[in-house]
Amino acid sequence: MDTTPPHSDYGWLDDAALATGLGLVLLGLVVMGVVETLLGSAHFTERVPELGVVVVHTPVTPRLRAHVIALGFLVLLAWGLSRVVRTILASLETRP
Repeated sequence: MDTTPPHSDYGWLDDAALATGLGLVLLGLVVMGVVETLLGSAHFTERVPELGVVVVHTPVTPRLRAHVIALGFLVLLAWGLSRVVRTILASLETRP
């Protein structure tokens, strides 16, 4: 029976990239969502002369949440690309 971990070739950089990327995604989705729910987001409309603009007030801006989640996905994308490049380079080195 094989007792080696499924990803024994992961180094500290892989662990740091996965923790950072997934942490940012979870921060943007779960933590900021719970904060908004607990603090109670007040959504209301405000009439602006000749425009009729909807003004939304929340404890955490949707733009901030989107940027945090996008940054997490960018970190994960960079990690994935580095894994692909490292695999290609390793296969080129072992080629006879």
